[in-house]
Amino acid sequence: MASEELEHVQATPPAPNAFLDPLLERVRAFNAREPRHYVGMAGITLRAEMPRIRNPREPQVLCMEPPAVFEAVNAHFSTKIHAFFSAMQTLEDMADKQPPDEPDLIRPGVGLQPEIEIAQQSFDFPSDCLHRSFYSRRLAVQNVDSLPLLNRVTKLRVFPEVNYASDAGMELIHQRPVSPRVPLELTARLPHLRELDCPYLWERLPVAFWSRALRIFTRDWEGPWRDARAEFARGVRHLMPVMPSSFTKARFWFWNAGWGNEMDQAEQMPDLVTGASQTPSEFEGMDPVSLGLRELGSRLEELDTRALITPDLFPPGGGDGAKASNASSSWPRMRHLTVEFHPCAPTGRWYFSGPRGEDPCPTGFAVTKEKHYPPGQEDIEETHDLWSREEDEWEGLHKDENIYQLRRPDMFRIRPIEERINPLLLAFVSSLRRETMPCLEDAELFTWLTWLPSEERRKENEGTVKLPPASSASPYVADDCQVMFRWGVKYEAPKGDDKGKVTWQVGENWRPKDEIIRAFEDLLGEDRDNMEWQSFEYVEDRNPDRLAWCD
Repeated sequence: MASEELEHVQATPPAPNAFLDPLLERVRAFNAREPRHYVGMAGITLRAEMPRIRNPREPQVLCMEPPAVFEAVNAHFSTKIHAFFSAMQTLEDMADKQPPDEPDLIRPGVGLQPEIEIAQQSFDFPSDCLHRSFYSRRLAVQNVDSLPLLNRVTKLRVFPEVNYASDAGMELIHQRPVSPRVPLELTARLPHLRELDCPYLWERLPVAFWSRALRIFTRDWEGPWRDARAEFARGVRHLMPVMPSSFTKARFWFWNAGWGNEMDQAEQMPDLVTGASQTPSEFEGMDPVSLGLRELGSRLEELDTRALITPDLFPPGGGDGAKASNASSSWPRMRHLTVEFHPCAPTGRWYFSGPRGEDPCPTGFAVTKEKHYPPGQEDIEETHDLWSREEDEWEGLHKDENIYQLRRPDMFRIRPIEERINPLLLAFVSSLRRETMPCLEDAELFTWLTWLPSEERRKENEGTVKLPPASSASPYVADDCQVMFRWGVKYEAPKGDDKGKVTWQVGENWRPKDEIIRAFEDLLGEDRDNMEWQSFEYVEDRNPDRLAWCD
């Protein structure tokens, strides 16, 4: 069956100079422009197209992609990356050898700043089954050690192609995820890289679609998801010794705020930590992503991350839950730190409950080989039948609406769970000490909370739940409107004549335990009274970043 499927894959290797010739043409056209404020190219984009999948009427492609087809697509992706790097190497060689009186091919002082845009999977005819529209296996670069070393690259950006035509929550349709290890491997081939920008690393959170079948189709299989997080940590550990010393700035946004913004917070989440290691001692029971980011932080001056995290992210400075390991225990170069954590930890345990302490699923479910790798134990025909029934029901009820747009979210977790959030806050403040981060200028730890409960939960809470006071009038007039607000703490270190400052935004009726407040006061020293408690600011939606990778 796999060999028949491979006949559907139209993978054509790039022609010689397929990337170089257009690149040189662009450079020369750029240099010929008047007036010449500057010359030489900096930004270069590879649109990494996937091979087209033929979908003939007979026989049609299988709705569950065979491993052999994925391997063929992955080999094509690897060939694209190798050809792109070879083209940049040739451009660098030409720039090194060009006469001094010719316009520079590469912009002086800036260097090359390539972007790799991961294009969507394409079919000659759309597949009849949505199983083939969402992917969990991560692309990787084969023979990465044979990529040429590029000495003029100063910034690398890796991001997915934007699906402008998709409905909200469907942006990742036909989008193949890339292993979070890939950007790290490419970094090791760039000896003078300064910045790595990954505005989305393909973690796909569950969306509370009205359709149960859509929830199944769009599922990010938990097994590959857990494995990808482990691969990130292994990549950091393996590649840290060969990463360039010039690499000082990074953005790692693992999940997209637009995807998964309407969740069912009463559903059980997976435990992506337990079983992530090949050996019990590999990560010492810690979350691989948190550990990987912590090890990277020892090299960076600026880190901006959005991730499902545990206290293991922060260099151990005495905080509960921050375990010691072989990783660096200090971030000697860190100046700017921004951490957005998800309200749910990667263990499947939430940092927040409902306003009355509701925590329907206090632990995450175990990820197993039998159930949580595609195709798992899903009855495909049963899913198809469910989809058909739901489409028929939808046609009868909502003739003028789109089935992809209706959600049944249950977003109710707005109250901190003391025994979970306090260890995270304590690990954060403990890591900010001068002996751990001597160059730190500012650091922020925050999340976004949403009040959009299900109809049943809204009735249960009617008359008993009031949102905390806001710093300005709430813009909501209807009980069923979504309410979002930012929750967190920011530390600004003393600088020159400016005092240090701590700004809390955790609500007027909640405070962290005294030990945490005292730790922040110790950071402020003589400015220990310069601690501000702000009210929440409610918004209908946070600044949408579904197009952030286009910035």
